[in-house]
Amino acid sequence: MMYALILGMIINTASAQNSEFDKIGSWYILSSNSKLSENWSVQAQTQIRFFELASEIQQFKIRTGATYNIMEGLSIGLGYAYFRNDFSYLAENPAPFDEHRIVEDIYLSQKMGKAKINHRARLENRFIIVDGDTDTRHWFRYMVKVSHPISAKFTADIYNEIWLNLQEPIFAQNWLGTGVSYKVNELLKARVGYQRIHLSGPDYDRLIFELNFSLDFSEKKNENVK
Repeated sequence: MMYALILGMIINTASAQNSEFDKIGSWYILSSNSKLSENWSVQAQTQIRFFELASEIQQFKIRTGATYNIMEGLSIGLGYAYFRNDFSYLAENPAPFDEHRIVEDIYLSQKMGKAKINHRARLENRFIIVDGDTDTRHWFRYMVKVSHPISAKFTADIYNEIWLNLQEPIFAQNWLGTGVSYKVNELLKARVGYQRIHLSGPDYDRLIFELNFSLDFSEKKNENVK
């Protein structure tokens, strides 16, 4: 109920300030994926999301999780994420609030020529804390992403992700995005992208700037180094 009131306030305020939502915001992402063995890997990520290019912090996020590879092309994951939300750029209220999420993932991947197609089904259990009270809600998310190498260093991608509430209203949002990644070396990859976020109220345009570190601590990697 608390979250529904907050969301309603945001949408109503946004409807009255459509020109404000024409601004392009930005997300800055630092992430890592560490392979521990042939089957296990762990992930970590932090994000700062700005309502504008470099001002009005909208969200701060920290996420960690683990993934288990069942077989080639199929894996599952479990993770935790913390969000600090601040919508004060819309109005004096609502005040900043915290959110904790437990996420369960299923990953499917396949190749079509040089292209790679990734599917992710995610269940998010959300615990939103406002003024000491906790509102529990749940999301189901499905994303499909197609990546295609442009050269040995560059890869282009396009993706779409739909978000559904497991309560009314069913539709939550939809993300449509594209980007280009540059492989600096075996350790580091940089990506620049664009994303369109569609809600039941306003839409958002966001630029994505990401650095990703890939680490390999598996025994196989260590054997190759010796």
